[in-house]
Amino acid sequence: MSTGFRFVTNCRLCGLSDLENVLTLEASPLGDQYLPKGKGAKSASLIPFGVNRCNKCRNFQTVTATEMEHYRHCLTRPASVNTILSKSYRDSVPRLIELTNLVASDLVLEIGSNDGLFASFFAEKGFRCLGIDPALNLIASAEELGVPTVAEFFTASLAEKIVAEHGSAKVIVANFVVANVDDLDDFIAGVVKVLAPDGVFTMETNYVSDIVSALLVETLVHEHLSYFSVVSLSAYLERHGLELFEVQRMPSKGGSLRCLIQHKNSKYAVGQSVLDAEDYENATGLFLSSAWGKLSQTFAHAKSSAAAFCEQRFSNGIVGYGTSDGATTLIYQLGIGQYLQALIDDDPYRQNLESPGFGIPTVSREEIFTNPPKAQTCLILAPQYVKQIFEKNTEAQKLKVAFAKVWPQVEVLPTSGWLGGKI
Repeated sequence: MSTGFRFVTNCRLCGLSDLENVLTLEASPLGDQYLPKGKGAKSASLIPFGVNRCNKCRNFQTVTATEMEHYRHCLTRPASVNTILSKSYRDSVPRLIELTNLVASDLVLEIGSNDGLFASFFAEKGFRCLGIDPALNLIASAEELGVPTVAEFFTASLAEKIVAEHGSAKVIVANFVVANVDDLDDFIAGVVKVLAPDGVFTMETNYVSDIVSALLVETLVHEHLSYFSVVSLSAYLERHGLELFEVQRMPSKGGSLRCLIQHKNSKYAVGQSVLDAEDYENATGLFLSSAWGKLSQTFAHAKSSAAAFCEQRFSNGIVGYGTSDGATTLIYQLGIGQYLQALIDDDPYRQNLESPGFGIPTVSREEIFTNPPKAQTCLILAPQYVKQIFEKNTEAQKLKVAFAKVWPQVEVLPTSGWLGGKI
């Protein structure tokens, strides 16, 4: 399956061309292009991959941008299958209701609404909701949850239609979607058009500080076009007449940033959290090229150790656990695709497909962990969920299946380490 892409030569936030490469990785396919057998997964295009920093506004962004049409069919349903993320979303609803004095006639607009789960937390309380998401396969799921959905990409022109048909939005939600937008100016112009004068725009996004400090490899995917900091995001929003007035670090996806945004000089004073975040980012050297050095070094070490590990165990069968975008990143950056006979995923929605590029079949764990098991080694390709995956597969462990994490280094679980001893 061919995917078009372009090299990005200008900063997505300030428009200047003063970009410097801070991370270069192996070319890989779009991470979520899992397809039914024979539908082209094996012919997925390899796309150059890396991260550039803008030397003017200090934004971080990928070196390429891909065509957006792959979002028309989405396999990822993060909130629905991630109970931690779902709880975080639900817990944020009362604060937003109180902050905005939301009433039943007010509109809650979710951009990138996916299967409608987050917006449904407002709908079940009787608030008027509308979802915007281009994924045609998720509309029915969203509407079953009481969230009518427009199957389009959010743009400034669509924002005008929403205002004409539904009115302005008192609350706009955009979780883990803004960083995926190529034409960010058009997107933010749409937010400005549809946000009520006293409304609040809340967005959650992967936080670049956590990416580089905690080695969050799963966030390094082609779909994530921007890696935001408070410094760069705050300046960008101000140029569009918006104001970042509160930020909060969240544990979601290993480390994310939740932002509350309003029209400039609206109801809320800019809080200390914004000023503290900017001071922290500057003080920790986040914008130095060397900040990404640890990631580069870890990739090099993990690749060599993973190859040696797989060579040792290949004859007894190796499978991977996880089929996220991040799993594709690990498969290609560690060079382990040729060793994997199958990929396990607990979500039936992602089973019976083939992985992008290598065409590895996706299956349930029951299909692999038979007695005797069809593979003796399982590589966990979801670094944020190693503990959960290991603990839910005790029966497979009784069958002598060895589970190993692969990032930031290969280790067979449980990882007690070598304590040495006296001679």
